[in-house]
Amino acid sequence: VCLLHDVYPGQKKSMKVDPAKQPTRKNILASLNWLVRGARSGDVIFFSFSGYGLQVDDMDGYQDEGYDDAILPTDFVDGREGDYTVIVADDIHDVLMSVPSSCTVTVLMDCDHACSILDVAGTPDGEFMNGLKYQNHCGFKVHNGKMQLAPHDREVWQEERARAVKARPRFQPMMEIDNPRAGRLPTRGSMSRVAPLAFAYIAAGSGQTAMELQMAGAVAVNADGKEMPKSHGVLTWCFVQALQELNFDCTHAECMQVMRRLMAQIK
Repeated sequence: VCLLHDVYPGQKKSMKVDPAKQPTRKNILASLNWLVRGARSGDVIFFSFSGYGLQVDDMDGYQDEGYDDAILPTDFVDGREGDYTVIVADDIHDVLMSVPSSCTVTVLMDCDHACSILDVAGTPDGEFMNGLKYQNHCGFKVHNGKMQLAPHDREVWQEERARAVKARPRFQPMMEIDNPRAGRLPTRGSMSRVAPLAFAYIAAGSGQTAMELQMAGAVAVNADGKEMPKSHGVLTWCFVQALQELNFDCTHAECMQVMRRLMAQIK
């Protein structure tokens, strides 16, 4: 188990976290590679990210080819060669899918713009996910794995009910970055092979907004020993509550069914 965090639970952000435990770009990618290197036949690999997602326009790419999904590490402002630092969803996909085919991968992305983290055709109904960028090639309509620019409705987190529970969106505006995949850590060879079985829980689809808010009954104890209301990502909260309700013994379909009911109650 490896846990990276930028703040201690219930504590102020002014309390410094060990740099080796902060979710920087280097630490996230290094921890992902550590996770898959240790994978053995029959293992279940779990990766969870709670933070901010965004769309990236690769300025080294072709015009109007679409946008990359990405997540923001804590050191994104520090930049890389004068640009912002992000982790493109394709990089996470390449690392996680390099585990042995006999392993199972479960991913929980409690952020926006993570739809393409595993398989854009891997929806429960077998249809391609919404928001893909399509182009015409020799008379055929095909996608290149990139996304259309996704809209966000500010009313979702600015309405009165949302403000009452201190709701906040989990996305940052689109960024233009030169070659956002530069400097990525190497993964296993890209030779053709059987991919592992993988499941992804994504907080928001294209045109939706992932949220964090204060959940009823959720508190944290601060440094003074006082209980304070605590905000949670809606997806992570519902995921944990569903597992507890099902006594940690369920299929992904059963877990999703309970999660949908819990989310409907929050709305």
